Amino acid sequence: MFAGAAGVAIVLAIGVTIWPFLTEDQLGTPPGGANPATRSDTTASRGAPAQNAAQSTVGRTDPAGLEDSAGGRARAIKQSSHALTLDPRQRSQIRNVIADQQDAPKIEKAPFEMMIGAAVPEQVATKDIPVDLTKIMDGYWGDQYLLVQNDLVIVDQHSRRVVAIVPSAL
Repeated sequence: MFAGAAGVAIVLAIGVTIWPFLTEDQLGTPPGGANPATRSDTTASRGAPAQNAAQSTVGRTDPAGLEDSAGGRARAIKQSSHALTLDPRQRSQIRNVIADQQDAPKIEKAPFEMMIGAAVPEQVATKDIPVDLTKIMDGYWGDQYLLVQNDLVIVDQHSRRVVAIVPSAL
């Protein structure tokens, strides 16, 4: 019995040692594609890479949803995160709308994590999203936005959570 237990312990030790080399680390990688190898760092904290083009279905389709004390809306925004797909025509239209905004709030580094569902501090200036932009993206009515370097970040009006990230919008 002692020999059997020792054998199981040896197999487990070998398995734990070899397993990380046999699997690809997907833990914590959101569907929007936070990949530090392919994305410049636009987040103030060095611990997390910026998320690629992504959006929240809840943030896009339910802009009137209010945050509750338990953080249900913030959780729903984060859980409904997925990759943002825009065709070249939409990207061009977004660039034109943003270029026409003379007083668009712009910062070089975000003092928040550039991820869907991340909280945007009150000190960070945002502006109401242009109606043309809501039409192009088919949602986000009444929300706000800011530019982080050349990325468009759409912020939920009630929870101040990131609901969309559009790279190279400027």
